[in-house]
Amino acid sequence: MKNPLAPIFLAGLLFFAGCAGQQGLQAPLREEEPGTVQDWNWQIQDYKNRVVGQFIPDWVYYYYEGNIAALENLPEYRDYYVFVSVNTGTNFAALSQWNASFSPELDFARLAAVRIENRFLNAAARYPDDEYGSYFEAMIRAASDAQWEGASRKDDFWLYRSFPKTDGTSSGTDGYDFLILVIIRKDMLEQQIKTVLSNVNPDTPLSRDQRSAVSRVQDHFFDGF
Repeated sequence: MKNPLAPIFLAGLLFFAGCAGQQGLQAPLREEEPGTVQDWNWQIQDYKNRVVGQFIPDWVYYYYEGNIAALENLPEYRDYYVFVSVNTGTNFAALSQWNASFSPELDFARLAAVRIENRFLNAAARYPDDEYGSYFEAMIRAASDAQWEGASRKDDFWLYRSFPKTDGTSSGTDGYDFLILVIIRKDMLEQQIKTVLSNVNPDTPLSRDQRSAVSRVQDHFFDGF
């Protein structure tokens, strides 16, 4: 499972009435993938629009299964790269405010930078600073500072998760997950990434091996991106 982005810690707790005392809720299962939720080591206590009978969207399942690539292969998203911005905590009001203030124009840079960084990390045979030299850190800065265009907010969702205790210990911390689905056309993002990567200015010269490692990733960057 992919590691969510850093949670926020704010004073005070604002739960839905009775939420903490609810028994574990079995989430509605998608017909095409029965039983998926049963493999999770946590329980869903509540989620957005549950009281009106809404099902959990497919993209939420794909996120928790760590399978964004499969989501991007669906006909609806085949021409898009898909990103999920996540914030977690126990303060529902603060998380709702984060959700309302999320802006693809301002916040997409962080999502893009993380995915670009992971592409380099997954291709590295050694520690990234050894593999890519000063290019690696400079590349992360460039991606984080870039003005990305074309990203749009497709959907959002929240759920409350609880982690049952086993032998007196819990595998996680109970709380809310707020998720925002962001999409961007593949051709638009690829062109912007190529521009960012080609304009990175390393702080110190790279060795021949480091230049070769950087070139290998750049030449095949979108294979498995």
